[in-house]
Amino acid sequence: MTSTRRNTPVPSSRPLPTDRVLAHEHLAITRASCAAKGIFVARDLEQVTEVPARRCGLVLAFVRAYGLIEQAPGRSAYRPTKAGEKVARAWEASEEKGLRALREAWAKSWFARGTNSRLAQGPALRIGLAGKLMKLSEADETQHRKVEILVDLMVAVGMLRVEDGGYLRWNESAAVPKPRTGSGTVTAASEAADVHVDSPDEDAESAALIPSPRTHADVPSSKSANEDLIRLLSPPVLLADLARLSAEDMVALHGHLHGLAAILAKLRGPSMT
Repeated sequence: MTSTRRNTPVPSSRPLPTDRVLAHEHLAITRASCAAKGIFVARDLEQVTEVPARRCGLVLAFVRAYGLIEQAPGRSAYRPTKAGEKVARAWEASEEKGLRALREAWAKSWFARGTNSRLAQGPALRIGLAGKLMKLSEADETQHRKVEILVDLMVAVGMLRVEDGGYLRWNESAAVPKPRTGSGTVTAASEAADVHVDSPDEDAESAALIPSPRTHADVPSSKSANEDLIRLLSPPVLLADLARLSAEDMVALHGHLHGLAAILAKLRGPSMT
């Protein structure tokens, strides 16, 4: 007899946040979940965060995946773990301490380790980092928005700093355990996370060979949105700039340039009458 039961999707070992909730709402729901006194459901979080219960419920899987809450008796019921209660106490002290505690709670996650490794040699374009995280999470294009929300979350908690030109830099104060490298070995934690760790010798050699990107100190400040765009696009792209990009950045840049060329060709072509 042929079974008509549908195959149940296997939960990802590298969960991504929902793309139905913005980063600041995600943080509010995370904070309320950790601060809950005992067992709670999504409806309880709605009263605290003013985010609809349905959307609160979408966030809880991500919060649970990284050890801040756990399943409790009852339908769709949860309760804070000791790690979650620690984050809540820090948040009660101050916003800064709460965000630091959340960074520490996420420090051993696959996305924190992967981002730290990707940005170890300096800032990278957001699109390149997103591409790296998609590769690590084995996400397809339908989940691209979820990866973007994940990047927004890392910015919101202070793991990443936004720089000019669309670059993101790893915040050195973000607590991420440094993988020990010696005689070509890596820690078991980095192997389990399947995160590539560059050897110190390779990093030093790469840094010496790759020139620093140009600075924009000599470019006058802009006074309008149009001048901002002109200021960004006018300087030619130097080989030193391209040398700082990863393979993911280069592939993404090629796709965007190809799309821009197609749009410009359409705009400058004969008008339709």
